[in-house]
Amino acid sequence: MRNFIPKISYFWLTLLISLYFTFIVNFPVLLHFYNILHALSAYKIGFALSIPVVLFAALNFVFTPFTFKPIFKIFFIFLLLTSGLASYSELTFHVVFDRGMIENIFETQQSEASSYLNFSVISWFVITGVLPAILLFLVPIKYNQTIIKRLGVRIASMIVSLAIIAGVASQYYQDYASVGRNNRTLNVEILPTNYLYSTGQYLYHKYLVKPLKYEKVGTDAKLVQKPGQKPTLMFLVIGETGRAQNQSYDGYDRPTNSFMQKTPDVVFFNHVSSCGTATAVSVPCMFSDMKRVDFDNDRAHSSDSFLDILQRAGVSVYWKDNDEGCKGVCDRVPNVTIPTTKDGKYCDGETCYDAALLEGLDAKIIDDGKNKLIGLHLIGSHGPAYYRRYPDNFRFFTPDCERSDIQNCTHEQLVNTYDNTVRYTDYVLTQVIAKARQYQDKYNVAMIYLSDHGESLGEDGLYLHGTPYRVAPPQQTHVPMMFWLSPQYTAAQGLSLSCLQEQAAKNDYSQDNLFHTVLDAMDVKTSVIDPTLDIFKTCKAAQ
Repeated sequence: MRNFIPKISYFWLTLLISLYFTFIVNFPVLLHFYNILHALSAYKIGFALSIPVVLFAALNFVFTPFTFKPIFKIFFIFLLLTSGLASYSELTFHVVFDRGMIENIFETQQSEASSYLNFSVISWFVITGVLPAILLFLVPIKYNQTIIKRLGVRIASMIVSLAIIAGVASQYYQDYASVGRNNRTLNVEILPTNYLYSTGQYLYHKYLVKPLKYEKVGTDAKLVQKPGQKPTLMFLVIGETGRAQNQSYDGYDRPTNSFMQKTPDVVFFNHVSSCGTATAVSVPCMFSDMKRVDFDNDRAHSSDSFLDILQRAGVSVYWKDNDEGCKGVCDRVPNVTIPTTKDGKYCDGETCYDAALLEGLDAKIIDDGKNKLIGLHLIGSHGPAYYRRYPDNFRFFTPDCERSDIQNCTHEQLVNTYDNTVRYTDYVLTQVIAKARQYQDKYNVAMIYLSDHGESLGEDGLYLHGTPYRVAPPQQTHVPMMFWLSPQYTAAQGLSLSCLQEQAAKNDYSQDNLFHTVLDAMDVKTSVIDPTLDIFKTCKAAQ
């Protein structure tokens, strides 16, 4: 077949590949750029026309060093295949491939990754990635010049590319600077440099940076209980992709909290912000003594979470997971991840409904007089396959979107499907409370629920989550948190429920509060507790 394909010079082929990446692969970036210009009151026509020219020159400059014969085809076939998938994600979900997003991709379980596969993504991948890669594989490349001449051509090509960029900058630098300052994700949207650089960062920190020395936190922690007081049984429920905007408690005009709102002794916090916009950041952060502003994931993975501190102080800790794992926070305490083996009740072989977390818990609640904390990690509202997060009898809002290529659903269907996941999570929380109540004769029982991050459902063209925090919309950072505290628990703790409800309605909180609040809630005293971040502190009677 190659005999029917004409040979092409490596130089012209490089230019063609640069053109392809400029107008096809980076179509989402150009579309974003021109949408930005369209929203401006005025802009220079020359500036608008220069955008693809600068992108082409920049790509040609980056690509040229990889056009040597031994690596040419291997390198660009890899780029075509990976960029096809990345381009689809940017175009449909406005995904930004920074280091955090790459970490999410590497740590996503196979069952969750498969939920992103659908006809649309496969078609896009075949057309923009596979077919061009096959064509490149088949095309014969000419290298007629001497090695020295080929090297000279490459150097000249790179110099011309830089000259083009410099020439445009001399005319429109202020325009580029202005757009860039006001749209800070543009520099991490250009394919393939964005995901290649971010993947390099991730792999470097993951495998090449010397691991930090493990640090124990709160080594002075001790359990302090009043004589004769019943032990505490606390259920800590970590949500997935729950956003506050879609909670009835937060003023949403749909009955997404219809189960919990019938439950007494609930405290809903109206103003809670997440530590990150992805599980891989938010979960380690909320379990760490570090605040969001100085959070370091490497340090978090090399130091105690509050689960470790609780266990060291004598609290019985158990973690049960129905999501993508605990991101390291439960590694040193007893833990289990629910197997997705098809059971005909909760699991279909690839995913499980969150009610499965309650199965078999009684065996972990042994009457041994110890304080107990049971962590439950929900799959909650994990997208894009929202429809797989709730059973058929919880299809309350219809029509819903029964597919993972959510961009092909109407906005109404998408919101209905997401709201069904919120309502099902609300139901599961009442079942956790019902389980806790079964042990009220032997324990003072309570529940804390906090979601890891929010979700975008098409607002400003964004979908899913993972947008860099500095530019993330509130839909991804404003999260629900609620406490259920039994009367016996509040009495034993000297807590005023009405005070908590008043504080929850007006005060700003964040995931920074969880570390300090849970330690106090479990009667553990340690010098690492910051009283200003302990939610219970201001509503406790003097002790």
